[in-house]
Formats: sequence, structure tokens, C-alpha cells
Amino acid sequence: MTHRLHLWTAGIVIAAALASPAHAAWRLASSDAPVGVVRGANVTSAAAGDTLRGGDLLESREGVAHLQDEHGTLVALGPQTRAMLMADARVALLSGWLKIAAAACATAPCAQVRVDTESGALDVGSSAAAIIAAHVNTQTVDVFSETGTQTLPTNPPTSIRSGRFASFDSTGRVQFSARPTDAFVTTMPVAFRDALQPLAVARPAHIAPPSHAATYDDIAPWLDSKLPARKSFPARFRSRLTDRAFRHDVQAHLNVLPDWRALLYPPARPGVHNVRYP
Repeated sequence: MTHRLHLWTAGIVIAAALASPAHAAWRLASSDAPVGVVRGANVTSAAAGDTLRGGDLLESREGVAHLQDEHGTLVALGPQTRAMLMADARVALLSGWLKIAAAACATAPCAQVRVDTESGALDVGSSAAAIIAAHVNTQTVDVFSETGTQTLPTNPPTSIRSGRFASFDSTGRVQFSARPTDAFVTTMPVAFRDALQPLAVARPAHIAPPSHAATYDDIAPWLDSKLPARKSFPARFRSRLTDRAFRHDVQAHLNVLPDWRALLYPPARPGVHNVRYP
């Protein structure tokens, strides 16, 4: 009886963990074209209806892709956008355009919806929506607060109210304006003008898309990024070092990949001496 009780209790704990925001499942609700996905250390693709996972590196090459999680967080990716899905309603935007809408927080505690960028993390308020553009060349991030209040990564943190526009960079410098710039409006994906709405998710195809082991070029923009998630990549892609071409490319870029040095050249263990034989 005691043994059964322990199993029953463990089952409740596991079920609760799987239902928590940290384990929220994402779905690709709609997409104008297949979305590139790096899952684990492999490259594949996803189409409308497919389930996405925390840790997936996404690349929307054409058109707009709409995502949603089981807790009501809505995300749209613009064309030529790289983003990463993470736990606890968190998304990383490496480059491109992202629109995000946070669900209302009905019962506490609620996970803070956050968008990591190379210039800092933007917190999205409850029931709020924001449009974010991460510019690779200038290392600046533009934010339009469509509804609600967003919190910018300044010191101390600064809020941006509904209808306001701001640009910030990695130095913590931020510029506010009463309306988006002309450049922001003209380059923003047209679909982003409409408010995000939950979509009926199509039934996914049962044919598994082709996949291949990630090459260095597949993930290079992520490996040398300034995102917090970068710290997890050496362990995640360590198995790829058995590939001669991948290992060679990492060695050639150690100046921007210092966290890989210990994997390529492990430090000698204390008390272990190499013995040379004649």
C-alpha cells in the first residue's frame, strides 16, 4: 500500500511539473512557409500544426509564422528572423522581427513573459503586446508597446507605456519617442499591423521532415551571440566535435568562442602525467 502511495504521489508531482509554465508546449499555429528548426544537435523543419519544444532554434526564412503556447502566449515571427523558444514563457530574439502578446495572469504565480536580446531582456506585461525588431548591424533593439506596459533593460529598469516607442542598446542607453519611427513602420511586416489572436491549429502532417546533423554554418550566428542562452551551447553541441569539419570550424573561431576552448583542449587533471615511451 505504501509503495502504491509513493507511486501515486510521484505521478502527481510529474503531472504538475509537465503542466507548469516551465514545460509549456508550443505549437506552430500557421506559417507562410516551413520554419527551420535546430532541435538538439540536428537541423529539421516545422510546418503548421507541428509541436515545438523549449530549446528549439527557429529560423523563419519567408513570410510570417504564428506560434502559441498552452498558456496563451502568442508570438509572430517576421521573415528572416531567428528566435529561440525557452522555458517559463521566455523567448530569445537573435535577429529580425518578433511580435508577442502575453496572456492575462488569472492566478498567481504567473511566469514573466520575457524576450531576451543581445542588448538585454524585455519584460512583457500581463495582457500586453509588443513589436520588437533586433538589428544585427547596429546592435540596437526597437520596441513598440502596442498595448499594456513593457519593461526595458535599463539601470534602473524603465517602463514603456502603450502606444510609445523606444530603442535601446547593450550599454543601457535608451531613446523614447511618442510614436514609431518612419523606418520602423515601413520595414515592419505588414501582418504585424493586426493584433495577435489565438488560431485554430491545423492537424500536423504525419510525414517526418528530413533532418541532418547541425553544421557550423547552421548554428554559427547563435554560437557567437551575446544571448544568455549561449552558455548552454557548448554542452548541447559537444557531440558535433566528433565531426572533423565542425571541429575545424570551431577551432578557427576560438577568438569569438572562448567557452569552447576547454572542450577542445581539456586541462590536465592534477596528478596525471603523460608518459612518453622511447
